[in-house]
Amino acid sequence: MRASILLSLPLCVAVAGQPAISRASTRAGVVRTHIEGIDIPAVANSPFRARVVVTWDRQLNDGSTQSRQYYTMVARDSQGRVRRETREFVPANSSEEPPLRSFTILDPVAATRTICVEASMKCVVTAFRPRLDLLDASARAPASSADNATRVSLGQQTMFGLSVTGTRVTEEALGPQNSGTTLPHTDSWYSPDLHIDLEMVRTNPQKGAVTLHLRDLVRGEPDASWFAIPEGYHVKDARGR
Repeated sequence: MRASILLSLPLCVAVAGQPAISRASTRAGVVRTHIEGIDIPAVANSPFRARVVVTWDRQLNDGSTQSRQYYTMVARDSQGRVRRETREFVPANSSEEPPLRSFTILDPVAATRTICVEASMKCVVTAFRPRLDLLDASARAPASSADNATRVSLGQQTMFGLSVTGTRVTEEALGPQNSGTTLPHTDSWYSPDLHIDLEMVRTNPQKGAVTLHLRDLVRGEPDASWFAIPEGYHVKDARGR
């Protein structure tokens, strides 16, 4: 499986403090939108593979709604190795395959992070230190790290036969100009068994609604090819820097 991304773009792994939607310009002047992805910690003994479908519904100035979509394939093995892709948006009603940007492999055993770019057929290996604070719902990072955020429980339900816990994180209004308006909030449904959110909906009046949800979830050990670098890629080890 191959994919491509500019190394200057942020990796689609959720990190506390990153905006849910951001933009970056390439050297060619192309502006690309980055959606903060579902966090997949590199924990052992919870193997799975799945497809993460991302939909962005944005209201335009003329009052119409623009819907764009892409998916990424993700996997984690029993050692805690994680592989995920990044892809480009396509219209939600299109049958076009979302173009691949890159794939990333996190290896907590070898303590490496490998990012491979399809456009250049190059991979860069850097040091990786796994986060160990995401082993349960109470310890994991909040969906929003802002100080002006409140968290409320959405209860529990079942997805893919797994018990999940819902949480809504709402950013509080700052200033009288925001009074009475819809506040940015994130609804997430977390699985303690897999240590990941199975569904997440981010709603922002200025940027629209972004929905991320797992599809085609298969629990069990992924094939070893998920964590191998395809032939033809040049690998550079940058851990000595």
